[in-house]
Amino acid sequence: MLDTNFERLADEVLAAAFDFYPTWAARLGLHAYDGRLGPASPEALDSRLRAVRQHHAALRQFPAEALSARQLVDREVLLAALEREQFELQELRSYQRNPLTYADALDVTLYVKRGYAPVDQRVAALAEHLRQLPGLLEQARRNLEPICPRVYVATALEMFTGGVEFLRDQLPAAIPSASAPALSQLQAAHSPAVAAVEAFVRFLDDELLPRASEDFALGPDRYRRMLWAGERLDVDLGTLRSWAEEEIARLREQLRAAARRLDPHVGPEEVVRRLCREHPTEAELVPTVERILHELRQFLREHPVVTVPEPSDCRVEPTPPFLRWAFAMMDTAGPFEERDVESFYYVTLPEPAWSAEEKEAWLSRFDVHTLRNTSVHEAYPGHHVHFLRVRHVPSRVGKALTSYAFVEGWAHYCEEMMLDCGYGDGDPRLRVAQLVDALVRAVRFRASLGLHTEAWTVEEAASRFRKDAYLEPLPARKEAERGTFDPGYLSYTLGKMLLKELRADCERAWGPEFRLKDFHDRLLDLGAPPVTLARRAMLGDLRARLEAP
Repeated sequence: MLDTNFERLADEVLAAAFDFYPTWAARLGLHAYDGRLGPASPEALDSRLRAVRQHHAALRQFPAEALSARQLVDREVLLAALEREQFELQELRSYQRNPLTYADALDVTLYVKRGYAPVDQRVAALAEHLRQLPGLLEQARRNLEPICPRVYVATALEMFTGGVEFLRDQLPAAIPSASAPALSQLQAAHSPAVAAVEAFVRFLDDELLPRASEDFALGPDRYRRMLWAGERLDVDLGTLRSWAEEEIARLREQLRAAARRLDPHVGPEEVVRRLCREHPTEAELVPTVERILHELRQFLREHPVVTVPEPSDCRVEPTPPFLRWAFAMMDTAGPFEERDVESFYYVTLPEPAWSAEEKEAWLSRFDVHTLRNTSVHEAYPGHHVHFLRVRHVPSRVGKALTSYAFVEGWAHYCEEMMLDCGYGDGDPRLRVAQLVDALVRAVRFRASLGLHTEAWTVEEAASRFRKDAYLEPLPARKEAERGTFDPGYLSYTLGKMLLKELRADCERAWGPEFRLKDFHDRLLDLGAPPVTLARRAMLGDLRARLEAP
């Protein structure tokens, strides 16, 4: 029996969040929010913070015994999301300290790539989005403090520069055919939007960058609060460092063993270097990924380790310029879409302005064996399959709100799980690629702690990526820089470790009834809550209260 009062409150909490973050809501498939950019004035931010606190207090009033099992999950997911947002608004203050916060407004691909509505409707929403962009960026200039962390500003400068190129040079060609009135609206909004982004680039380059600071670290106390607010995890930092170092050591030993199978006369670093040369050219990269996806879909049909909703196809395309901080990423259609619309798997090509040596270093991360492992992570059965499953979660809360550690932990867990289930037929080259990728994620775990709780510099973090994960200098530097503005990227390895522990505990608890596919299906039926909450749901102690430390 559902508590209707709780359902009304849950809907109210979500509606308030969608109103404040409409671009997020639109990407979820709630197209009533199309064309809207959220408020960013100090008054709006203060009002939102008050609403978050009020909703949090109201949710706490519902006792566990009054709620169904699904509502218990939803309540804890909502509480975690509200605490994470309060941490963001009150402690991180990203609207004031991080220009990357405003880069989300550059992503207008939803309107031109996905056929979820008639063309004129989508073009009109795109025009309205662009019309609001100058005002948002002007507010951003007023909000941002005179001194921001240098790596935030430098990364934002890259993203907004890419955004200018996309809006000015690529968007016009990407716009679908539309009526003359719709195109007229768009043309009126396009030039001012481009000019506003160009002005914001100059602001970042001329005003913020010259006086930027090196102060990006959260510090130990805020780091622990981040983990609790987002993941309901209360673990001391020393234990986390031990987990990270032990995982790096475990993976390095496994890598040595796999490398010896390929060549017993050289070390792992040389084996990895040789495999990195086996990459497609820039022109061959997208077709190679398409072939790999076909191979993975066929494997999952023959070895059903998890239920894959159909249709499950996705399109492989180069990453848009303003999203090029990652090597590859999945952009699955939102869980609230009312019809089947396209999903995209992005792979990041080298920047046109890079030297031949820089392009070769970047492409070295896309050797064919790494591409197979990356495609497990991003598509089958990783992110794409996961978010196709989220569409079937029986609650709006479960569809809308996700945990970083669950989402990335599942995709990363799949890499090792698939090889253990026979994908690749025991090819040691694929195992080496899987282990190198796992090392990159494990070093992220360690680098996040180092950068934010131990005063590591970006160069110190980059050196760990070079030494422990065998990355070339450019990718190592990019990985280290990401850790400054994305401290949660420890979640890949942390989430994987928590999921592996949960699987082992379920295997013991369920005994002879344990089946791997059943475990995966029951896990994904939950959506993507914090893994600690998924543990309670899977092992039957869901009604135990979850209290902040």
